Order: sequence, then structure tokens, then C-alpha cells
Amino acid sequence: MIATDKWYNGGTVENRKTGSYSDERKGIIMAKIEDLLKAEIGAVCIGWQRIEETLGFSIHKDLKDFYSRILCRKINGEVDFVEAEFLEKTGNERNDTWISFNECEGKVEYSLSPVKSLETANEEIEYAFKEWTGGNDFGHRAMIGQFYFNIGEILILFNNDTGKIEWIDCEYGYFDVYEENPNGILANCIQDFLEKLC
Repeated sequence: MIATDKWYNGGTVENRKTGSYSDERKGIIMAKIEDLLKAEIGAVCIGWQRIEETLGFSIHKDLKDFYSRILCRKINGEVDFVEAEFLEKTGNERNDTWISFNECEGKVEYSLSPVKSLETANEEIEYAFKEWTGGNDFGHRAMIGQFYFNIGEILILFNNDTGKIEWIDCEYGYFDVYEENPNGILANCIQDFLEKLC
């Protein structure tokens, strides 16, 4: 855990500076975005070869960097979501204005899903690519988190082919056809996206 100001309570550690919590036996339970950004890339050693063999494709370096920084159940936070600052224009007017059209701008909570433990890392990463799709072919996209807007959850996706961070609102479309769901781009790379959350 990244901390210099900690207190201990029955095996649970709280970092008073960041508000993150951990259990000494299981690693970090909940962390803040600052913990992730301060963590060293490669600090968590994951066996990528087996995961890539199971998935049938190579995992993008940026996604490997995201998963190799910290072991944690969730990274939770709140951000002032302004559509013009958060969304990259795609040329699709409906999707580019989906957040403001639904009056969702303002304070919004989010959560990111890094790897919880080395013992379950393979299953968790495979899950990120497969389970959220309901068995549909949505390309090589991993779900890495959610925004909790007043219209429901909007998924945060990593596009393994492009390295871009995307969003999709699966509650307002035909779930089995990716393009029929409101969707767009949050950032052109994961580092830019993480910095938007600070």
C-alpha cells in the first residue's frame, strides 16, 4: 500500500491522506485514483502469457500497465463530469451529446476495477473481456469500470485494438449489437483518462 500516514485496526489499515483501506492479509480493499497514479507500473507481476493464450490475442501494453500497478478490489471516486472535457468527439451527434442530452453533467461517482489478487488475476482479466458482453461479440474490449449517472451505469471500456478508453450505455439500445448502443470515446489512452479522474 502506498502510505506514510496509516493506522491499524484489527488487521485493517486506513491511509488517512488518501482514504484508501486495506486488509494486511488480502492487500488493498478500496483505493483512490491517486493511489493508482502513484503506484509503479510493473509493481504487480501478472503471468500474461497464459491469459493471452486463453483469450486468443495479445493484450495491449497500456492495459497491462493498468493491471500491473496495484492489487485492489475497487478504486472509487467522484468527478465533476463535463461532457466537453470528458468526451472525445466522434462525429456522431447523438453519442457525442448523450451525457448532456440526458442532463447527466455534474458530480458523478465512478469505480474502476483493477486486479484483486494474484491468485485470481487470470480469471479477473478474462472476465473483464468476456463476461460483461453477455456472450456477444463486441470486439476486444475489457470493462475496467463504471460511471454511476442518474440514468444508470455507463460502462468504461478499454479497446484493446486501439488503446482508447470508451464508454457504452447498454441500457438504451440493443445490447447484442454494439453500435446500436450509445457509445463513444472518453480518452485516446488510459493515462489521459486516469488523469481526467483527478
